[in-house]
Amino acid sequence: DRDGNVYVIERDAHRIVKLTPKLDKFLMQLGTTNEKGNDATRFNLPSGIAILRNGNIVVTDGYGNNRVVLFDKNGKFIKQVGKGAGGPQDKGTGPGEWNLPHKLAVDADENLYIIDREGHRLEVFDKNLNYIREIRNDWNPWDVNISRKGTDGIGWIADHKDERVLKFSLKDGKILAVWGKQGWGPGEFDWVHGIVVDSKGAVYAADTYGQRIQKFAPSGSASTAASK
Repeated sequence: DRDGNVYVIERDAHRIVKLTPKLDKFLMQLGTTNEKGNDATRFNLPSGIAILRNGNIVVTDGYGNNRVVLFDKNGKFIKQVGKGAGGPQDKGTGPGEWNLPHKLAVDADENLYIIDREGHRLEVFDKNLNYIREIRNDWNPWDVNISRKGTDGIGWIADHKDERVLKFSLKDGKILAVWGKQGWGPGEFDWVHGIVVDSKGAVYAADTYGQRIQKFAPSGSASTAASK
């Protein structure tokens, strides 16, 4: 968050914990440890998180449930978005419905770009979880990130469909640049699952089965790779 606190998703324990910047003190927990559910106090395999400027917390509760949940900065439940109760069987294709809400990113206006992973789309909401629109393209997005400034209208997708990284327009989803393919070489991926952009425009892509993180210079060339 803006104070440097760290939020850790413990997916299989069905909870999220908040820690101090030095990771030496527990501050808060969302969810009930080892209890799955789809109410105000329980998750079912949560998948992603974003922190807003006022401290409010947005959680994609997607590996087990099909909902996105908004909490205040103290962890109090505010609202959720999803079909029906947002449970495991509550899949949908309409506005504000999900088939595995996965990861999310926030732009400079605090609009939320949320991946509907098995729906192969992004759904866009305002900071109060009011639906705005959807973005579709020929992709299967697994993660999304927005440049640090957040004002240039550019986003980045970790695309599982063709194992690649995409640069795209937040306005209309138009793909602006592409790199990567299936493989274990430089600039190749085997289940590209996470993506982050730093303040200088470098892109970091997490490669699940390649067991590494690759860094790409703003030009798109692979510059470094860190692995196990």
